[in-house]
Amino acid sequence: MDGVAKKIRWSRFLHPQSGLGVIVPIDHGLTVGPIPGLRSVSQIESWIHHPVITGIIAHKGMVERLGSRGLLQGLGVMVHLNGMTSLSASPNRKELLTSVERALRLGADAVSLQLNFDGTCDAANLIQLGAVVDEAQSLGVPVLTMLYDKVEALRPEQRVPRMRHLIRACVELGTDALKIAAPAQLFQLPELLEGVHEHTPVFFAGGEKCSDEQLLALAREGVAAGATGLCVGRNVFQREPGTATLDRLQELVVDRPGEASPSPVVMLQAMS
Repeated sequence: MDGVAKKIRWSRFLHPQSGLGVIVPIDHGLTVGPIPGLRSVSQIESWIHHPVITGIIAHKGMVERLGSRGLLQGLGVMVHLNGMTSLSASPNRKELLTSVERALRLGADAVSLQLNFDGTCDAANLIQLGAVVDEAQSLGVPVLTMLYDKVEALRPEQRVPRMRHLIRACVELGTDALKIAAPAQLFQLPELLEGVHEHTPVFFAGGEKCSDEQLLALAREGVAAGATGLCVGRNVFQREPGTATLDRLQELVVDRPGEASPSPVVMLQAMS
């Protein structure tokens, strides 16, 4: 990540002790409406200041509302730039809805955009990423790309090579960080991240709400394979307040990031 301004802003998303982070996206409302956990600002207030959480990702309107309530203090703030509702005939085609400059005026430390590659919108995705990176670079703002492969008719052995190609395409266009889904088999994590974590922070998405042990295994194995942390939404805001899950997650990514994994995954140094 080049440039002092970018490095300063990016540091707000990482724990200084470990160089790892847990970022919580709450951009779901535009896509799927007021889902459980995001139906009110009060619900967000119940979890947003847990010490394991380093930052949030939200659309510009929600950043304004959370900021006006004083809920973003001490957090990295990332404004999500594109989107599309699930009501659309083409929900995978995410359109640009605001600018990097507008995000900065809202107090953002970084920006994000989601690219869904379903075989029909690949060119639009790459054009959009290229334009956002150019604007962000001129303003010293880090860009996180939420990258998803939405092509369904693939053999299992095609998944990781395709994802590595898409990751490389985003890196070639200058993204500073990536959020990706973990492969179905966690033993494939080192293969997926080989070479990537040396130059680009990678965060693993949580997807649908899973069990405590599944979430902790994802964090443990992801960090072991070189990931910079988690970027999980429903697995934070749809958990009951006061549960010990986030405390246990803090032990893995903050207090004891080098703790040995019980599975045979080679421990690599996490990028910061």
